[in-house]
Amino acid sequence: MDNDKRVTLSRGLFLFTAVVGALYLPLALNYTWPLFGTGVPRWQDDVNTAINGRGYALGDGSVDAVRQQAYAEHRVVLLVHTTLGALALTLAMFQFSARIRERWPAVHRWNGRSYLALMTVSMLTALIFLYVTPPARHFIGPAFETQLRGLAVGTLASAWYALYAIRKRDMVSHRAWMTYSIAFMLTAPLLRFIWIGIQPVIPQHDLLTNIGVGSLILGVVAPGGAAVAFIASRQAPSDEVNTAAPVWRYGAAVALAVLGSLTYTGLTSRLPEPIPHSLVAFHLVPVWISIALALIGVARARARDNFARERQWRWLLWGFAAAPLSASLYSLIVPPDFTAADAIIAGGMDGAAIPITICFAVIVRAAARARAQGRSPLAAAETASAA
Repeated sequence: MDNDKRVTLSRGLFLFTAVVGALYLPLALNYTWPLFGTGVPRWQDDVNTAINGRGYALGDGSVDAVRQQAYAEHRVVLLVHTTLGALALTLAMFQFSARIRERWPAVHRWNGRSYLALMTVSMLTALIFLYVTPPARHFIGPAFETQLRGLAVGTLASAWYALYAIRKRDMVSHRAWMTYSIAFMLTAPLLRFIWIGIQPVIPQHDLLTNIGVGSLILGVVAPGGAAVAFIASRQAPSDEVNTAAPVWRYGAAVALAVLGSLTYTGLTSRLPEPIPHSLVAFHLVPVWISIALALIGVARARARDNFARERQWRWLLWGFAAAPLSASLYSLIVPPDFTAADAIIAGGMDGAAIPITICFAVIVRAAARARAQGRSPLAAAETASAA
C-alpha cells in the first residue's frame, strides 16, 4: 500500500471513530442521569423505543428489566465508568489524526496521556461494578459478564503495554497496541448500534438476546479489526522472506476452520430451549468473512511478489481459522458454576479473541523487530498512538 492509500486509511479510521464517538457521547453521558432523579429523559431508551417500540426497549428481556436495581444501587460507580469511558473514546479519535501527530506531537502525547488516565479509571470502575453485582438474569448473563471482564482487562493491558513500548522507543508496538485498545473501547457504542439496529431484522429476539448476538459478532470483529487495520496501514517489512508459502498451508488453515466450525455448531445444537440455536451464525459468519479477507490479502501480496506482506496475512489467517476451535475449547475452561449453556455461549463470545490476539502479537513483534533492524521505514500514516 502506498503512502496516499495509508493516509486515506488513517483519515477513514479518524472519521469512523469520530462518527461513532459523536453518536455515542451524548447517550453515554446521559445513561446514568435518570438514576439520580425522576423525570430525567433517557436518551438511549428513547432512541431504542422510537425505532423498535417500548416493549423491546424496556419490557421483559430488556436491560432495564433485569439490571435496574443493580444500576440504582451502584449508580456512582456506573456514572464514573460511563462518563469517563465516553470522554476517553472521544479523545481516542484524535489519536488517528496523522496531522496532529506530525504537526503538534506535544498535543498528540498529552491527548494520549489523557485517554490513558480516563480509560484506566473507567475500566477499573467497570471491573468493580462487575465484581459487586451478579450477572443479568438471562441466558446470556454469565457469558456476557465474562466477556465484559475480558474487555476491561484487554483494554487496560493493551494500552499500558503501548505506553511501555513507547518508553522503549518501540513505535511499531506502541501504535499497534493502542489501536487494539481503542478497538476494544469501540465495542461499547458498536454493541448498542447492533442491539438497536438488528431488531427489525430478527424481531423474534428480545433485547438481551440481541446483546448476545452483538457480543458474538464483536468477539471476532474487535481484535480482528485491530489486526487488519495494523497490516493495512503499514508498509510491509523488507526482510529475509523471498519465497511464497506453499499452498497446502492455506488449505490446512481452511480445514482447521471447517473443523472448528463443525465442532462449535455441534455444541450450540445442544443448547436448551429457549436459547436460539441460530446464535452460532453470529460467531461463524464474522469468522468466515475475516478468513475471506485474509485470503484476499494473501492473494494480492502473492500477485505482487510481496512475500513479507503475504506472511503477515498468513499469520492472521491462522488466527481467524483457529477461532471456532478456540471457542469450542474455551467452553471447557469456564468457571465451574457455569452451566453447559453458559459455557458454550461464553466460548463464542470470548474464545475467538485468543488466537486472533496471539497471531496479532506475532505480527506486531515481527514488524517491530524489522524496524529496529532498519528493514522497515515508519509509514507516513500508521495506526493510532498515544504516548
